Amino acid sequence: MNRLTAYVTAVLTAGASVLCLAPSAQAATQRVTAADLGPGGPWLRLQDQGPSTNPPGVQEVSPFADPVHWNGSLHLAIGPGQQSQAAHYYTAAVQLSTVIASEISYDSYVDSAHTTTTGTGPNLQLPMFCDGAFTTLSFQPQLATDAEGRHGVVPDIWQHWDSGPSGVWRTSRAVASFPAGGDAPLSDFAAACTGDTSGVIGLIGNVGSLGDTSASLDTYVDNLTVNGTTYDFAVDGTATAQVGLHTTSTGVAGTAVFHSPADGPEFADPGTRLLISASSNPGPGDVQVTIDGVPATVTTEDGHLVARLPEPFADRLLPGGTLTVPFTITLPGGTATGTGTGTGYGYGGGGGDHGTVTVTAQLLARGYQPLQPTNVSAEDSITF
Repeated sequence: MNRLTAYVTAVLTAGASVLCLAPSAQAATQRVTAADLGPGGPWLRLQDQGPSTNPPGVQEVSPFADPVHWNGSLHLAIGPGQQSQAAHYYTAAVQLSTVIASEISYDSYVDSAHTTTTGTGPNLQLPMFCDGAFTTLSFQPQLATDAEGRHGVVPDIWQHWDSGPSGVWRTSRAVASFPAGGDAPLSDFAAACTGDTSGVIGLIGNVGSLGDTSASLDTYVDNLTVNGTTYDFAVDGTATAQVGLHTTSTGVAGTAVFHSPADGPEFADPGTRLLISASSNPGPGDVQVTIDGVPATVTTEDGHLVARLPEPFADRLLPGGTLTVPFTITLPGGTATGTGTGTGYGYGGGGGDHGTVTVTAQLLARGYQPLQPTNVSAEDSITF
């Protein structure tokens, strides 16, 4: 008897006594690492649950960075005839009406370079009972609009899916008045499945059978949020940043260094933006910035000057890799010998202390949008 079968038997035997677990008011984040996947962990892969009609594909924690925590994700990929899952089962069932009272969402990414099907993405699934009958409800991203307003599955970009009661889900088996394979708003399933032997027993990240036996699908999912908990799939290592500044005859120069350790995350399309603060409060038209030798556009945001380039520096920042980015900042005013680490730059001429410049360098990467700021950054200040 596999783990799911044993749990289903226990739920049917216990009946109403297992229908509990009220959600918390705000989703708590639970980190899921590679050690949590497998037959002894809280997350089961397809092959951990006993024989299956579909052989398992890839089901692993990957370094590919998600667009929220930027620390990895769940990699689900299938070749012809395969299926991939990572499933987490509760210790007790939860009424579906209770589940839909809190956030139900997840993030997904489809890698077109290793995918032959189109318009299909990974599902968030809710295995459940409806008046004693078992089924699995699957969110249908191809019928939904993501948080950026894009309809359906778009490859090579992260998408955030937020279901809510009106989200369209598909039942794997006939329950209540819904036929097997039928689609309906989640609130309709909740209204129909209210008996003592009804309830959600967990959640699943899933890439299922594609219908086309020759098709393949390579995806990533993360931040699965159900019943008051967000599950953050993450690698062990953490990416870091460093910034060093020195003065020049016309302002400030420096270097930003971003590093991911061997067990750290992988970033797609890495880039950089600089947040600049100067005590003289120059406007964006008064400051010239180069990043990696290329003139950058300077704008304002939240009281800072912001400089960035429109294109990434590389295709990937891989685990074990380092991205080094030199930059220069030319500020208005006269030159002078200041008190910094090099030849100082004076505001309005003359020697001595004239002001402070602070630079924050942020790593950018492909997330919900191209070149989205990550949570990897560093700051340095220099006084003239």
